[in-house]
Amino acid sequence: MNLKNKTEKSMGRVKEAIVSIISLLLTGIITAVITFYLNRPIAEVYRNTIALWTGELVILFLWYQNAICHSLRYDNEKHQIRFFGVFFVCFLISAGMLFLPVGSWGFLPIMVLLSMFSNSFIGLAAGSTLLMTVVSLSTDATIYVFFLYFMLGLVGISLFSKLDVEFRIGEPLYLSALCSLVLQTAYLVIFENQSLQIELLILPVSNLFVNLVLLLLILKYFSRLSMYHIQDKYEEINDPEFPVLAKLKQKDRENYMEAIHRAYLADRISKRLHINDKAVKGCSYYYKLAEIRENGQETSAPLQEAYDFPEELKVLMEECKEGRYGSKESCVVLTSEKVISRIRRAQKENDDQTVPYKTIITEIFDEMMEGDSLLNCDISIKELRIMEKVFIEEKLYYDFLR
Repeated sequence: MNLKNKTEKSMGRVKEAIVSIISLLLTGIITAVITFYLNRPIAEVYRNTIALWTGELVILFLWYQNAICHSLRYDNEKHQIRFFGVFFVCFLISAGMLFLPVGSWGFLPIMVLLSMFSNSFIGLAAGSTLLMTVVSLSTDATIYVFFLYFMLGLVGISLFSKLDVEFRIGEPLYLSALCSLVLQTAYLVIFENQSLQIELLILPVSNLFVNLVLLLLILKYFSRLSMYHIQDKYEEINDPEFPVLAKLKQKDRENYMEAIHRAYLADRISKRLHINDKAVKGCSYYYKLAEIRENGQETSAPLQEAYDFPEELKVLMEECKEGRYGSKESCVVLTSEKVISRIRRAQKENDDQTVPYKTIITEIFDEMMEGDSLLNCDISIKELRIMEKVFIEEKLYYDFLR
């Protein structure tokens, strides 16, 4: 079975490499043909083709580098062919923009699309490569046009870079639209030396609406293709009756109940902090279970791979297994574990007495603040105080732990 999986994985990588190379060759050939069709000197044919291929080789390198480091967003690590297919389509759309006025180009949705199917850095590199190619082919485009659409794409990628599984897009859309209108109007006034009049806003406003419609279509397509799948996966694995948890409940009820309590507290806090509560809850269930599997008969890899855990959850589980307070999510999970462990120990030691829950929680947070465990953690002092407050509020729940 392992040999079969390895063979399938190797074949998949070969297929991905072939598709990437074909995409690279086709875009270069099309660029050369367009340059020749526009009656440019042969030197420009070579220049544009080589420049595009260089950019694409950099994108290919970045893809593999980020895949190895697990830095690609959502489930993109498994879909290299999809990304290069999207890149090729975006290349064709970009080439079609040569026949449109410079002020109506749509590089904002293109750059956002490329970043959604990879990550922010690769999306910016890929979008800039396409923009550079189109600017070099256009007779009307200047360095200021490149600057305009590069900055607009950078703004769009930045605004849409932190979408979580809830996929809240209202604020990024509004700010992208505002920046698009301001930057395009500024370009016409400053670099085209046109006077600021109502008529001047016709092209920026028209382009704004087109970009917004395209962005909405892209985001809707992406959410159906990727985000809904991730949401469904979290709903499945965060169910207390999920097969792994159900099996644990039968074989080791003590560890099962500990996972349930840990997940309850971590979920409460993550929702108050507005962080990835689904990943936090899943990690709270499974990262200790992964440790048990590693120290016992199996490794944690089959658990994560067999049930196709989301990439964010896999990364968070590894972080928590190492006991590393890096992200806010890992801090919430590890602190919840510490609180549950201390309180249950105190309850066993003080069987018939009242347990000073507030004192225990305060001591835990004082130790964390005074020690060096939070030195490399993203969490703020304010968020730590919110965590402490929520833990203290759960007095009734701690009585349930007995």
